[in-house]
Amino acid sequence: MKKGCHHGRAWVQAWAAALLLGAAAARAGCQLAQLEIPVRLVNQRPVGTLSLNGTEAPLLIDSGAFFSMLSPAAAAQLSLPLRSLPDGFRLSGYTGNIRARLTQVSRVGLRGQELRDIEFLVGGNELGSGIMGILGRNFLSVGDTEYDLAHGIVRLMFPKGDCGHVNFAYWAGEAPVILADLVSNSSATDTAVRVKVQVNGQKMTALLDTGAPGTSLMLDSARSAKVPEGELKDLGRVGGAGQGRVRSWTATIASFELGGEKIANVPLQIDDTHYFDDDVLLGLDYFLSHRIYVSRLQGKVYATWNGTPVFARGAPTDHYDTRFAAKPDDIAPDDAQALARRGEAATARGEYAKALQDLDRACELAPTVEANFLARARLHLAMSHPERALQDLDRVLALNAAQPDALAMRAAMRAARDERDAALADLAALDRLLPPPSHLRANMATVYSELGLAPEALRQWALWVPTHRHDARLASVLNQRCWLRARLALDLKLAVDDCKDAIDLDGDEPAYRDSLGWAYLRLDDARSAVRAFDGAIKLKPIAFSHYGRALAQQRLGQADAAQRDLAAARSLNAAIDTEVGRAGFPVAADAPAPEPSSAGQAVR
Repeated sequence: MKKGCHHGRAWVQAWAAALLLGAAAARAGCQLAQLEIPVRLVNQRPVGTLSLNGTEAPLLIDSGAFFSMLSPAAAAQLSLPLRSLPDGFRLSGYTGNIRARLTQVSRVGLRGQELRDIEFLVGGNELGSGIMGILGRNFLSVGDTEYDLAHGIVRLMFPKGDCGHVNFAYWAGEAPVILADLVSNSSATDTAVRVKVQVNGQKMTALLDTGAPGTSLMLDSARSAKVPEGELKDLGRVGGAGQGRVRSWTATIASFELGGEKIANVPLQIDDTHYFDDDVLLGLDYFLSHRIYVSRLQGKVYATWNGTPVFARGAPTDHYDTRFAAKPDDIAPDDAQALARRGEAATARGEYAKALQDLDRACELAPTVEANFLARARLHLAMSHPERALQDLDRVLALNAAQPDALAMRAAMRAARDERDAALADLAALDRLLPPPSHLRANMATVYSELGLAPEALRQWALWVPTHRHDARLASVLNQRCWLRARLALDLKLAVDDCKDAIDLDGDEPAYRDSLGWAYLRLDDARSAVRAFDGAIKLKPIAFSHYGRALAQQRLGQADAAQRDLAAARSLNAAIDTEVGRAGFPVAADAPAPEPSSAGQAVR
């Protein structure tokens, strides 16, 4: 592994020599050579594009990942040979362990330059949006790194000359500079970007992680900061890097401080994870509101504020004093790519009006660039303008009929609008286009299931599941497949197996035990059904689970218990009899006549 890290450093330095795009003078005697990487913000993810063996590969720019990684599906798509990690080597992510292997990519390219035989880890979760993997710190920490994600740029910086005491926030002008020391680690090879912060006056350590969409505070650290437990608002369970999911809440923190910057009444997510060693995870939301320079040379982090809300996505800026914000770099009014990147960043911040202005201009300037119209389609969806989103998706597919994300989005939207034939046409085109292990096949299965086409849904799941055995979505997908089979009384023993596997992967999700109960009911195994529903209800009272347990109790002759559960189900959901009937299951004898089954009830 050390050889792989060293190899990564060598190839990026070679690229830097080949792709020197300019030099910014920090002051006399210090020069900053730079390698600029354009970054697009896609669904709260900063994405740069490399080529791997001649195939364009969008990769997540992830300062939280120590090494670059490809998803298993991407490795399969590229037919890359895999080998085991060195003995004793283990990986863990934010929410659990990560099973990984190694591969070597023969040709890796960036902006016209190409290098040979580069190692990547293979593992982790699918990130969606066509992202094929992660560009980690073996790339991002070969020199200094500047993150200007509000404008869609990451720069690898290589100081030369007398730079030991230079202020590397060279863009700041008169704006205050946030300055913090990098927290050293006992391992000489640790390249993580850690700084000291204060939460409610308590000193803590924070990891700066562009791969995390939002900032979060660990539950134990929140307790140390005297965050009242009664003020925690439940968010349910969230996923991250790793196979598991963790409990999550939100709360308002009285104060947050980093390098002289102090923010009052901070809304933060609070997570109960045991796989994260630091107190705070500073995510993409922090990067979008700051321009950040990580100086490996000096062991410091420089930052300036951009003038936008730091943690509250989409919050008004009226009460912020923008006199303390750094002046942004000018963008030429005819630079469509820069405008599009800035527009996507504004979308990620929830500043939709600004985003639309930039993306409208980008689409006008570059009417043949499909990525701009796809970005605007996502923005229109976020703004609840589906008709405009569909128009942009139509434009994308007129430019490139094989654009998979646009086809998948349009198919789902058409299905939701009951445009069945049009949705099926998009799905058929997507099926012909995608490689068997594509991450989009799970999405296709969901749409087919919603359309009531069980064989097509099952075929897509059969293609997705074998190549995503360690994906965070696996438990949810297995539950969907179990639920569909239970509803339609198809392959019921396989349905039970799927639900049991989902529970093995995530035993704290009540819906999986609920689906198992209904599968057992279909098999006329009332005792097993009761046990499954007991487990679901213990985790969370669910109307479907109470109703299913009542049906099972009726079969066991437990009339009084059945009536209690029916009453509980109907108190939780007055329409539960109708919904059970629509799902295709038998209803209680005292229920109103069930309405015809609806395709829209296929997935819960």
